[in-house]
Amino acid sequence: MTETDLTSVLLVEDNPSDARLIEEYMTEQPWSDTDTDGPVIERSDRIEEAVTASFDEIDIILLDLGLPDSTGLDTLDEMVAVCDGTPVVVLTGLDDERVGAEAVEHGAQDYLVKDDLSPRLLRQTLRYAIERERRQQELQQRNTELALLNQVVRHDIRNDVTVILSWGDTLTAHVDDDGSEYLDRMLNAGKHITNITETVGDFLDVLEGNSDPELRPIDLEGVLINEVEKARSAHDDVTIALTVNHKGRLQVAATELLSSVFRNLLNNAVTHNDKPEPEITVHVEVLAETVTVDVADNGPGVLDGQKDEIFGRGEMGLESSGSGIGLYLVDTLVDMYDGTVVLTDNDPEGSVFTVQLQRYRN
Repeated sequence: MTETDLTSVLLVEDNPSDARLIEEYMTEQPWSDTDTDGPVIERSDRIEEAVTASFDEIDIILLDLGLPDSTGLDTLDEMVAVCDGTPVVVLTGLDDERVGAEAVEHGAQDYLVKDDLSPRLLRQTLRYAIERERRQQELQQRNTELALLNQVVRHDIRNDVTVILSWGDTLTAHVDDDGSEYLDRMLNAGKHITNITETVGDFLDVLEGNSDPELRPIDLEGVLINEVEKARSAHDDVTIALTVNHKGRLQVAATELLSSVFRNLLNNAVTHNDKPEPEITVHVEVLAETVTVDVADNGPGVLDGQKDEIFGRGEMGLESSGSGIGLYLVDTLVDMYDGTVVLTDNDPEGSVFTVQLQRYRN
């Protein structure tokens, strides 16, 4: 960003003294070696007037939260709703970090306490705010393009894998016993690829959605029955048992993506099982405030030092030595649901993933 990028400012301030001081600070020193006048300042003293400005001609907005026709965060919300991406810096008379944090949460790029203002601080804050807004818009555009690319690629992969699986099923009657093992492996690999595309789609839904989603009642038993049946259909050589120690409706606080939690846990239990006859048990224990779901397998288990890493936890995130995006998604979703997921050893062998969720209460 160059220093001449800031050419116009919308100052929304009803106090003449404060407005005059800010205007003086803006012009007290040159903004660059070749600029002696500083940015053009357009002033409004009402939010009603400010929201009608031509924002495509304004580089940044300095907004007082206490105006005659609007006060507090409502003022900021009204401005952010119409300013079309123009960065907003809030002016406040309160030396309260909470006010600033709330302003940023509502869409402001920064905030300034009037009593702390100086020419240098003012110029620095405005320039940084413009640069942050520019970077955010570039990142948002890049994410939009990547999401579209991801959608197209996943669609093409699923279509091609569907064709491969169809051809493989046709070959089943024409392959001898020696070749059937390899055909089964090929078909299972194709199904695994399909599961991966679904998991990636679910993960994108999480990233693009609200980081603090509205939890609502989800039928846990219905989700488990559906996912267990799908796993049985995809892996007919695996024994999967489901037990629920509860009669009647069983609702937990979650979102529709709860199904992805158990789909990925079941896929993980199958994919990493080295037994000739894999066995998985899903047991549901209902308590007064919570529901616990154990997904246990008879596979090789996980070393103690890797039990936390397997979810992609820690600084390395998805680059950890865990089982990939599936378990990372499980951990992310369960945390969003105010729940927990832990990995322990099964007896006598294998692993147990224990998911605890909150029961939904009206």
